[in-house]
Amino acid sequence: MADIEIEIDGNSINAKAGEMLITVTDREGISVPRFCYHKKLSIAANCRMCLVDVEGAPKPQPACSTPIADGMKIHTQNEKAKASQKAVMEFLLINHPLDCPICDQGGECELQDVAMDYGSDV
Repeated sequence: MADIEIEIDGNSINAKAGEMLITVTDREGISVPRFCYHKKLSIAANCRMCLVDVEGAPKPQPACSTPIADGMKIHTQNEKAKASQKAVMEFLLINHPLDCPICDQGGECELQDVAMDYGSDV
């Protein structure tokens, strides 16, 4: 596949056409939150935590299942992306069991870690 140029958060990046956006952000050291994505598993795009703003798209897109194309402009930290990620986080927390104090994963839980990153406004 040929190299193409995309823009992520204002930075010009060269990548391979068709690569998944989350692969490019990981390689470039750009943090995109996620729960269900793992490079060794098939893409499910279930958690929706990796939503980003892609210019020209009608709504936020999941970075784990969005293939890049030449000239794409992606925003991972703008208001639209952050609001989408926050809304997903709120949904996950509302529907999460209240077992944290007795859970075996207490203190080593990705959901807790990401929730702490968002602070008390979630």
